[in-house]
Amino acid sequence: MSISRRCPTCRFTRARPVWHEAQLRYVRCGRCGLVFSDVDEATYLRWGHNSWHEPDVTDETHAFYGIARRRAHESFLKRFPPSGERRLLDVGCGLGYFMARAASAGWIAHGCDTSVPWLQRAAEATGTPERLACGEPRGDLFGGSFDMITVWDVLEHVYEPLPFLRAIADLLAPDGRLFLRTPNLLWVYPTYAVRRGLFVSDVVLGPLNHVVYYSSGSLRRVLRTVGLAPIDWPVLPPPQVPLRNRRPERAGERSATTALKNAHAAGAELVSRATGGMVVIGADLDVVAVRAR
Repeated sequence: MSISRRCPTCRFTRARPVWHEAQLRYVRCGRCGLVFSDVDEATYLRWGHNSWHEPDVTDETHAFYGIARRRAHESFLKRFPPSGERRLLDVGCGLGYFMARAASAGWIAHGCDTSVPWLQRAAEATGTPERLACGEPRGDLFGGSFDMITVWDVLEHVYEPLPFLRAIADLLAPDGRLFLRTPNLLWVYPTYAVRRGLFVSDVVLGPLNHVVYYSSGSLRRVLRTVGLAPIDWPVLPPPQVPLRNRRPERAGERSATTALKNAHAAGAELVSRATGGMVVIGADLDVVAVRAR
């Protein structure tokens, strides 16, 4: 069937629907198998909306992007400490929580984001407004390359991922590393389908928000297309929030739900290690990549 847009990665123009939601749909590319929202770019830019578009930041938003992600951030920084004076760029730095934690761990941390209100909060959180830039990653914004670039929960919102990832690859130092986190299609899709079918749940995938969903296979292909090679597929802890995120004020609290989520992530990492990242059953895809040789 014809679609409203070309496949974001292989540019094919045929796909089949896999999920309908609010008169919109997700489709699977007939050539490469990528799953993406079948909306044209003008519709996405006009109607796409998320918390970073709001002029005010609620306490719940601070909790969800701050304390709820502390465990994942600290796990990452423990695994990837800087050796000497190393530069890190957090793309989509949001409210600046990861930047601040990276700086405390010894990184020379920079950040960029497209949200002006959130950048203002990030400047307050980090105390380093000179290391923040408004816009997508570009070489002229930062005056040099980076030893580590992190992209937490951003790629799924990027309508055209290839130019975005190429810009990031150009900012990597010769031995630099890229870390990406994005929702895992092979966990999200079946889990949400069961919840919708068996429990008549109002779950949403968000076709005007999450415009591309990746599996480990499709993410591997996308990275290779832009000259990057995955070298590690860790499974870091998920956000520490109750089931379905209905009570964000409890973010960071220990509960049966967070214990179950953390146990699942630990098991998923064992599977990922055993299969070299070929099988990832975590709720998110965490990948480390370098420039392809």
